[in-house]
Amino acid sequence: MNSEAVTIISIAGKQSAGKTTLIRTLIPKLKERGYRVGTLKYNIRKFEIDHEGKDSYKYFHSGADSVALSSKDKVAVIKRVTNPPKISEIIEKYLHDVSVVLVEGYREGDYPGIKIIDSKETKTAEKVTDNELLLIKKTLKTKRFSAKDTNKALDFIENIIKCKNL
Repeated sequence: MNSEAVTIISIAGKQSAGKTTLIRTLIPKLKERGYRVGTLKYNIRKFEIDHEGKDSYKYFHSGADSVALSSKDKVAVIKRVTNPPKISEIIEKYLHDVSVVLVEGYREGDYPGIKIIDSKETKTAEKVTDNELLLIKKTLKTKRFSAKDTNKALDFIENIIKCKNL
């Protein structure tokens, strides 16, 4: 599969709105439907996937520009970058072999998306387009989504995939 065939779905909402919860719910359901799924947490201010004391950590902090870690079932690459790559570049290089990528935290661009809002925000919510699904939670403190909301999200994603493949 090439990156142009990958469907990108943006999952947006305020902090603690339930973006990660929704993505964790959608992944196994999309896989049950036969899709290969990738995720991308976009524009994190700072992150570490390596740990102090490990050889790969020592290599990176000694100045290596790229460090790869490999096992029989996983590969990770840590690269220094001067210009943050665009979503399309990340997908082209690393996620081109999946059917759909769920991107958390990306609000720009014209990717189809699911926006999670609190019921108090419905009056201030922007006009929803065919390219966007609005999930309204009665309270953002709820730790899960209803089956109805999950099914709406799944149907929305599948519809986007099918329209893209026409």
